[in-house]
Amino acid sequence: MSRIEVPIEKAYRLINHGACPLVSTRDGVRRNVAPINWTIPISDDPPLVLCAVGEGCFTDELLKASGEFALNVVGESLAPALLHCGKRSGRNGDKFSSAGLTPVPCASIRPPRVAEAFGHVECRVTATHPYEGVTLYVGRVVHAEVEEGFMDEGFLRPEKARTIHHLGSGRFAVADRLLVVPREK
Repeated sequence: MSRIEVPIEKAYRLINHGACPLVSTRDGVRRNVAPINWTIPISDDPPLVLCAVGEGCFTDELLKASGEFALNVVGESLAPALLHCGKRSGRNGDKFSSAGLTPVPCASIRPPRVAEAFGHVECRVTATHPYEGVTLYVGRVVHAEVEEGFMDEGFLRPEKARTIHHLGSGRFAVADRLLVVPREK
């Protein structure tokens, strides 16, 4: 089978299709919600996640001010709201309202969570690493919740969650089935 070259500025599209969360932030007065696709778990003991946030964007500003954020895990039904939030800056208006999302209090942090999200992970920033054009925020997980029925034996049920995975340029994949590969003996 022949292969084609992928432009290096698009290479991330081969590997960056994890679930795209809506990240909610707050600095005490202002709040924001934005899709941050470059978010990954980096450790389970201690529980840590990493978010790569564009330098100078409103989310970056609020993270620097508060040191807290919530990862709101959403399904296919919220794809239009996710795309809406990604096309606007929270500096120019409340994206919760304009996207039809409901902010509700988190259990352990000041930023709100998205009520319509089936799950969320609350984090406190433990380290930042600035790079050219982005800041990497390492967050320690301090609380997490999911709607009943969305997990089975500690694993997300993809047929129920139908998480959306950003492929780039308004394109998404939807995870809707579980594949279990037997372990080698």
